[in-house]
Amino acid sequence: MPIVGYPSVVDFGLSAFRSVFSRPQLGHFGRYVTELTACTNRTVQGINDVFLGHPDQSALNHFLTDSTWDDEKFNAVRYGFVKTRLEELGLGGGILVIDDTISHHVGKHMEGAGWHYDASKGKSVWRHQLVTSHYVRQWLSVPLDFRIYIKEEQAIENFKTKLELATELVEQAVKRGIPFSCVVFDTWYFNVDFVCFLEGLGKGWVTRCKSNRIVLSGGRRISISEWAKGLPKGEFERVVLKCKDGSKEVYYACSRTVRMKGFEKRTRVVVSYSEEKFEKMEDPYFYCTNRLDWEVNRIMRTYARRFEIDAFYNDAKQNLGLEEYELRKIKGVSRHLQMILVAHTLLSLGPVGRTAGKAMVYLETIGSACRRAFAEILRFFIQAVLGIGKRVKDAGNILGMLSLSRKQIGRMGRSVKALIGGFKV
Repeated sequence: MPIVGYPSVVDFGLSAFRSVFSRPQLGHFGRYVTELTACTNRTVQGINDVFLGHPDQSALNHFLTDSTWDDEKFNAVRYGFVKTRLEELGLGGGILVIDDTISHHVGKHMEGAGWHYDASKGKSVWRHQLVTSHYVRQWLSVPLDFRIYIKEEQAIENFKTKLELATELVEQAVKRGIPFSCVVFDTWYFNVDFVCFLEGLGKGWVTRCKSNRIVLSGGRRISISEWAKGLPKGEFERVVLKCKDGSKEVYYACSRTVRMKGFEKRTRVVVSYSEEKFEKMEDPYFYCTNRLDWEVNRIMRTYARRFEIDAFYNDAKQNLGLEEYELRKIKGVSRHLQMILVAHTLLSLGPVGRTAGKAMVYLETIGSACRRAFAEILRFFIQAVLGIGKRVKDAGNILGMLSLSRKQIGRMGRSVKALIGGFKV
């Protein structure tokens, strides 16, 4: 279906990012974000061709891979947009989530792609690997930033580990004024240097812990799994965690403040059993935090917010084209990923709250927000057809007009241009 107008979330974004782009670049930006939010073919060719009066595909490809717009300024504006909207909605003091994901590809000539282990498949796959940061607070869940992890043998210079990239993401969030008080991450990032860095910033942290971590107890060094066996069963309390879909999960948990091998400061450890495994005390989960004053329920609720970044990964892959790019240059890949962050942010923090009330934002998924954007595009298309149909009666000719490229429109006479000239994209 030819697109003849931007949905409201993209219009909202155009005003926010106008200072970053030239006028032609702003048009490319609007088309790209529109296609990510509302359409299905999210390759550069597909994004370009679906718009009324589209330029040659090479122009959009150039916009991503070679255009001179300032990526640093773009990110500064994007962070500024998030910060301003958080302030407007009163959503400070949130949680920063750090995690990583994979973006599967088959093209062997993509810069930065490599063989990385995929736990879900149990084998190495060809992919880009992304380390990402995410902000959650109350009902809000919004992506902040990413880094593409490139293996040391592939890095031309300045190799950085995933922990170093995670540190950069936290530093960026602090630098840009994102209001978070705690960082949540999984066991892979539970590293002495990383948690010391977070504590140096005055931030709390919560993580899962592997069962072979060593704790110091009674003058002995024992694994945390062995140490947990000595906790009295009667001291475990019932914890109920509410899921976003309204369901509940029940656990039995107990906490202690201990010293862990390699850590200077004491750590609060939570030992938790699912309801069905509590009776036999089998397969516990372990959580750690530097917040010694937090009760068990708060520690577990805080860590549970980590899984919202997984929901973003699913949304980005299913609804926003995270794995659909066909770009070889790492700069183009990075800019495509930046556009996905913008699209998700606009769908999460855009103008919906002003027009439909906050209740709609609370309940709306990214998938339903994308469908709402598509409904707006469909309405614009119908209006265009009705307008042209007043003077052109043949349906085939109407559809042909709405599929014209910029070059074809330039060859048309003035009367035909006037028919389609009112539908600006």
